[in-house]
Amino acid sequence: MSQETDNILRKSLEEVDRIRKAQTVAFAILFCLMTGLVAWLAFLGANPATDVRKMILFSVCVLFVGMVYVVAALAMVQSKMTLKVLKAIELLSKQ
Repeated sequence: MSQETDNILRKSLEEVDRIRKAQTVAFAILFCLMTGLVAWLAFLGANPATDVRKMILFSVCVLFVGMVYVVAALAMVQSKMTLKVLKAIELLSKQ
């Protein structure tokens, strides 16, 4: 493998690793946010005096955050697989 190709591969590996770290932090933050939102939704549901419109609006917000959480999980899996493919390319190029 040429030096230029090796540099491009290393730069790509470092970028994917950096993105994975940011995704892990975002995933943890979303997990805490989702847990708090579900707990608050349970609190609102237990109160008989809760306005139904407020409850429905809050439920939609919880669903939206849940969808973002799932997308973040899929992005983490995708970047993990990308990292594995790049490392495999690096190993094959050294042989």
